Amino acid sequence: MQEIKVNPIIKKDLRVSSRSMKLAWELFGYVAIQAGVFILMFSALRSLGGYTYGVEMYQSFIAFFPVLAITQLGIISISIPVITASSVSGEREKGTLDTLLTTTTSYFSIVFGKMMSAVIRIMIFILASIPLMAISFMVGGLSWAVLIEFIFHAFVFAILAGSIGVYCSSKCKKTISSVLLSFGIYFLIAGASFVPMIVVYIMFANSGYNVLENALRSTFILQLINPVMSFVAFFFMRLTSEDIIEDVFDTIFLGNTNVWLVLSVICQLALAYFFLRRAANRINPLNEKVIKLK
Repeated sequence: MQEIKVNPIIKKDLRVSSRSMKLAWELFGYVAIQAGVFILMFSALRSLGGYTYGVEMYQSFIAFFPVLAITQLGIISISIPVITASSVSGEREKGTLDTLLTTTTSYFSIVFGKMMSAVIRIMIFILASIPLMAISFMVGGLSWAVLIEFIFHAFVFAILAGSIGVYCSSKCKKTISSVLLSFGIYFLIAGASFVPMIVVYIMFANSGYNVLENALRSTFILQLINPVMSFVAFFFMRLTSEDIIEDVFDTIFLGNTNVWLVLSVICQLALAYFFLRRAANRINPLNEKVIKLK
């Protein structure tokens, strides 16, 4: 039987992390946070006085899924930069980067392995919290396909966040600088992408509804790389059956939320590939010398 080839960087990082108690304590802390949010949510539902012993009681359990899911996404957005911030800069600080570059592993495989090792660790955390989210599907009435789709979108978001962290780690010499730069790029993608929409709205506010709507549609294309908008559209579509893409920004090529989510996944993966390519070029000693000469 032929042995399956695994990226050596992924194998090494996961082997090192699994041998220490750090991963176990991180998993314990992650599940503890999820359990705390679950208990608070359960107490909030009881204090609202809307608890009845009928169908409404079971339908209220649907609220557990978006709350726990948003908590997970928040932890991912904070954890991934911290994990990947030292992927290259840490090797540089320990003086082991030059040794790593002398191996037969390609530069892209190195940064890809660093990114995927962090993504796999995060996905282990997400899978560990499935029993808590399962109550929304077993009792609340949600389809299990929604849970699988959420895990897929969380996986794509983790890849994008990990690629940003690895790129910042290859660009910065210090780990703390890499973390700060990662959060700065986060802000540009998740927050600053709304700036063109705000500017267009101010400019065309008095130009009529049709002109304003067409102008906003052109700027809304930038949201394809915004994971925040993707999850907003996903939760609206799957929990309320409201298609905000079709209702608010109906265009010929965006269609509805399902089409828009597919395009968004493609754009986010393409952006992640761009950051990984840039990181691979940054750790290439020949390219680094050219940059210094320039």
